Amino acid sequence: MLITGLLIFIGLMALGVPIWLTMAVSGTFLTIFLQGLPPTTIPLLLFSSLDSFVLLAVPFFLLGGNIMAYCGPSRYIFTAIENYVGHIPGGLPFATVVSCMVYAAITGSTTATIVAIGTIAIPPMIKAGYPKSFCTGLMANSATIGQLIPPSVYMILYGAMVQEDVGLLFLSGVIPGLIIGFAMAFLSAYIAVKKNFSLPPPASPEVRRKALIKGSPAILMPVIVLGGIYSGVFTPTEAAGVSCAYSFAIAAFFYRELTWENFKMAVSASVAATSMIFMIVASVILYAGPLTFAGIPQAITNTIVGYGVGQTTVLILIVCIWLVFGMFLDPLPIMYLTIPVVLPVLKHFGINLIHFNVLCIICMQIAQVTPPFGISLFTVSGVFQETVPNVIRGAWPYLLLMILSLPLFILVPWLSTFLPSLIRP
Repeated sequence: MLITGLLIFIGLMALGVPIWLTMAVSGTFLTIFLQGLPPTTIPLLLFSSLDSFVLLAVPFFLLGGNIMAYCGPSRYIFTAIENYVGHIPGGLPFATVVSCMVYAAITGSTTATIVAIGTIAIPPMIKAGYPKSFCTGLMANSATIGQLIPPSVYMILYGAMVQEDVGLLFLSGVIPGLIIGFAMAFLSAYIAVKKNFSLPPPASPEVRRKALIKGSPAILMPVIVLGGIYSGVFTPTEAAGVSCAYSFAIAAFFYRELTWENFKMAVSASVAATSMIFMIVASVILYAGPLTFAGIPQAITNTIVGYGVGQTTVLILIVCIWLVFGMFLDPLPIMYLTIPVVLPVLKHFGINLIHFNVLCIICMQIAQVTPPFGISLFTVSGVFQETVPNVIRGAWPYLLLMILSLPLFILVPWLSTFLPSLIRP
């Protein structure tokens, strides 16, 4: 039955069936014929997999970010940063990446970041003479930083899976996120200087001052949300609700750009993203249950233990598996298929789950921009009407940068665990 279920999974994947439906069908088959559970338990399993207070943060953070993206506030983040650094060599791409980092602290959605920052940052770069492939490749990579710098949707899902404090997971991504973000920003500036792209004229001090004042409410949102979490005022899920209320308030009353039409667009985008995430989560959990019942995680643990390897080797092995999977699958299925399987291995070897969280998120970032099926590549291609091969051509230096950063975060866990250790020694 297990082999038949796996063949159903592979066959549906080969036919191009959506991943959530593939896992739901094969998971249903295995649940009924391998575990021996009645068909009436399938709806119960699907809905119970989403019955989590932590997961409630996902739609709220997405809605807050989409209000910022569609209803005005996000454009002032880029304008404030660009007015200070846009006129220096490499300043426009540098400002683009830094804006993505700031916006990452508002929403953990790659798609929302592409819409919010890309639609504002890419036209000035193209006007200044930057090739469209360079702009779209840079955006495809820098938009993924939102998964590492808190708050992160992927960290929320990871925390729900391994039963770890989401607030600590958020903290673990701060230092790695800043390292990768600024490395990407300086690399983009270096490429721009090397290719001698033209520069826009500098903004006057008065223009800079007004842009900073105008952008301050949007830029302050991460301080309010994350400050509330770590001061103990509210939980991460409550913080997500606060992000919605704050973004709605500044869009309506400070920027006065909230309309019924753009608010509907924000809600529609949030519903679509939330539905996709929750369908994948429910179907993968349904599929993973029979695998655990069949003893696959225990068999993998026993096999690895039998080879007498250490923690570092285990982490390298898992990261390599993720990089391969990232060429064929979206990040969420990768997480929900592999983490329940490797969790017993992690616990056996005493691997810090907070450290492991950062490695997981970086690999999921890489999966989003890994050809041939990187979802960020296709999103940028669709939004900015650029061919996928051209997006890949502009994206590969930053993709290589993220891959080369992995050994640093594997070998130096302190970068991931230092800030969480200040709260929970």
